[in-house]
Amino acid sequence: MPMASRSGLTLVELLVGAVVLAVAIVALLGACLGQLTMNEHARRLAWAGNDASRVLEQVRRQNSGGACTTPSATPPAGFGSWDAWLADDATAAGGGGKSIQPAADELVVVTPVGANPLTVTVAVCWRHRNRILGECTGAGALAQNPGAGGDPLVTESPAMLSTLITCRA
Repeated sequence: MPMASRSGLTLVELLVGAVVLAVAIVALLGACLGQLTMNEHARRLAWAGNDASRVLEQVRRQNSGGACTTPSATPPAGFGSWDAWLADDATAAGGGGKSIQPAADELVVVTPVGANPLTVTVAVCWRHRNRILGECTGAGALAQNPGAGGDPLVTESPAMLSTLITCRA
């Protein structure tokens, strides 16, 4: 009596196919999550660059006009720091608010060096999901610079602009 041929898949073939499918799905999910993380990083970097640009533009504005005799990078009157100026969205004299929210997670530092022309560096560091980008401490404050008497100073940041400032008429 001839044996009837059987068609179909064996249990081993089904298990191998399921494992291959599972590996492919996990790889695709990992790629999607990585892309989402990179998109969020790029968005925050763009916001930080925008904030650095706004601060640098205000420094330029303060050093233009007939009243300027020596270039300066001091914060506008009524503000203790450029970070405070940028965070102020309640008054017309403020910077309009920080782009990265909550505002405590972003720190803007202006470092002037020299006299005339004045070299001004604006650096932004921020915290996102327990990750700090730039030279901030975990509390959102600047890391201390041991070479300058412990003064806060950002020396490396993904969002850092530097330019020469002099008085403009």
